[in-house]
Amino acid sequence: MWENLLDSTFVVIDLETTGFDVKRAEVIDIAAVRVEGGIITEKFSSLVYPGFFIPDRIKELTGITNAMLIGQPSIEEVFPRFLEFIGDNILVGHFIEQDIKFLNKYSKQLYGKKFKRQTLCTLKLSKKLFPNLGKYSLKNLSDFFGYETNGIHRALKDAELTAKIFLKMLSHLWNQYGLGDYYSLKRLEKGRF
Repeated sequence: MWENLLDSTFVVIDLETTGFDVKRAEVIDIAAVRVEGGIITEKFSSLVYPGFFIPDRIKELTGITNAMLIGQPSIEEVFPRFLEFIGDNILVGHFIEQDIKFLNKYSKQLYGKKFKRQTLCTLKLSKKLFPNLGKYSLKNLSDFFGYETNGIHRALKDAELTAKIFLKMLSHLWNQYGLGDYYSLKRLEKGRF
């Protein structure tokens, strides 16, 4: 039997970027929270200077301004510290595939190799666990579970919300089906439950 994630360690990540096109966009806010035994024990968070002014729509969405980014470290400075924080742990995120695309881009640029970690996506899992919910944005899931969404679209707030939501999902899976290990969740995520 594999280890239940409620009892083990995983890291929840979130990135805010200047756009969705990984080739042209850059990270401006990066965060991770370490969860050990169902409790957030450590946090990592940094704004990142992208090298150019950010689009107005991103300022409106995140609340991050150009003035906030001037003087912040570059991704070349932040990425190694982020990697050290996440270690080899399982990574969890809401629509994590998009975040992984950016992490892969920086890993290739800085180290010449692909970013590889075991991942779980709360977006995919929530669609399987709660098929009647209708909308699966982080805000909708937070509302569903009764979590405050003030400050959403900032990386640390989103990582913390995702961690809380994931823990609720783990509790639900454990109580309903006796499931909670990485491999069972990966099967569920892929629709093979």
